[in-house]
Amino acid sequence: MNGRRLLFALTMPLLFFSLIAAFQLWWIPSPDPVYATIRVAGILAYGSSFLAIVASASPRDITKLTGNPFLRVHHIFAISALALMMIHATATWISFGTPSVFLPELKSLRGFLMFGGRVSLPLFILTALTARFSRSVPFWRKIHLLNYAAFFLVTTHALMIGTDFDSPTMRGLAYFMTAIAVMVPAARYFRKPRPSSP
Repeated sequence: MNGRRLLFALTMPLLFFSLIAAFQLWWIPSPDPVYATIRVAGILAYGSSFLAIVASASPRDITKLTGNPFLRVHHIFAISALALMMIHATATWISFGTPSVFLPELKSLRGFLMFGGRVSLPLFILTALTARFSRSVPFWRKIHLLNYAAFFLVTTHALMIGTDFDSPTMRGLAYFMTAIAVMVPAARYFRKPRPSSP
């Protein structure tokens, strides 16, 4: 039973972002399969990273909803996001034919934000590795906060050069998702039990 609940909880939000990707490909066709891969993987990676962040706002609710440990759900979204980011980045490398697509743009702030995905990928990898080896990295929770900076950079990258984020609807969705992601650490902070005053 728990397996079905988990499958449903994972499938529904991912299906939502998959439908968005399918609609965008229909709305703005990409005859080049590599470029289509860049677009689809980008949208799904953005959605998966958002879901991983949002899930962390209420671990108990996620456990009740899915009947599974929160970390299992969180890790599924996080691993999916990382895999899709790698597909997005690799397809971009293939399309442009240069490994420079993995290097940050440091000539200007605008360029840095425009190509923020180049920085967000290693940040997401770093936070994932430190969480995985948390026993060896006692301050991994502080490093984990870099996920929010990475998500912000993904958003600026999508809004500034993303083919699928030109429309008001997609831009509005990105703004909405970013606002929710910003609220997550605040929600976690206020949910923490406060020590009782003497």
